Amino acid sequence: MALSLPPELQQFANRQIASGKYASLDDILLAGLQALAEREQIYQGRFADLRDEVLLGANEAERGELLEASVEINAIRQRLRSRHTES
Repeated sequence: MALSLPPELQQFANRQIASGKYASLDDILLAGLQALAEREQIYQGRFADLRDEVLLGANEAERGELLEASVEINAIRQRLRSRHTES
């Protein structure tokens, strides 16, 4: 596979190989793709969690289980003040 890297990435790859961390550019590319796949899995997991939270909130809202924003904001502020004074 012929690959043309920008100079700064080629220099980085050369330093990685020279340090002995990687044996070849193929090893570096494999490690990079594995890291990208892991990051994508984490992103998809976080996205699924966020989607579930939104659905939970939407279901609660449909049932009329709403919170008063100003009351909740004041409660959060009070908790933050308490934490700050405890420090």
